[in-house]
This record gives sequence, structure tokens and C-alpha cells, in this order.
Amino acid sequence: MNDALVVGGCFVLALSLAGLTGFLTASPAILGVTAAGTAIYLAVGVGLPQYLLSRRSGSSIQLGLAALGVVAGVGVAVAGVAIGSPHDESSIGLVAILSVVVLGNLIGAGLREFRTGYRSAS
Repeated sequence: MNDALVVGGCFVLALSLAGLTGFLTASPAILGVTAAGTAIYLAVGVGLPQYLLSRRSGSSIQLGLAALGVVAGVGVAVAGVAIGSPHDESSIGLVAILSVVVLGNLIGAGLREFRTGYRSAS
């Protein structure tokens, strides 16, 4: 399976889950402006694809990025519950979350290629 297909499929899954959450709770979770929406995008949009890619490649960097995405998602959800409701508008929105998703995947790919090139040169 293609890496881009895994990342794209996980993003579509995250978008679908956020849309379903928004529909069920009548909140703008799909826009990523709620704690629940942000948590879904971080855990499913960043953590899940990095985890799946790390299982295939055996990369500890991707596994670390996956853990970071899931921990950040759980942290956002806990903070949303602690502040009030995880469905109240309070966060930075979808554009910032998409930037994190794209940058997370780019940084992971760049570090993986750097390590591959560094190992082959030595």
C-alpha cells in the first residue's frame, strides 16, 4: 500500500469522525475549533498514519511522532473537559491543524530520509 494512500485515508477518516461528532453534538467539530475536533485530528489525522507507517517501515521516529500526536490529542481532550465542554469553540481551527498534519508528515519523511542517507554514507 502506498504511503500517501495511508496518510490520505487517515485524514479522510479523521474528517469523517469530526463531521460525525459535529453532527451528533451540534458543534463545529469538523472545523477543528473545538477540543473534540482538535483531538480527533491530532490522534487520527497525525497519530494513526504515523503509527501505521512505522509498523511497515520499522522507524522509531515515526513511532515517536505517532505517540506525540496521540498524547497531544488526549491532552487537548482532557483540557477541553477541564475548561468546560469539549464541544465549545475554543481552539485555533482546521487550517492550523492541517498545518500540523502536513508538517508532521514532512518532518517524519525528512528525518527518515536523513537517517537513510546518513547510514548509507557511513
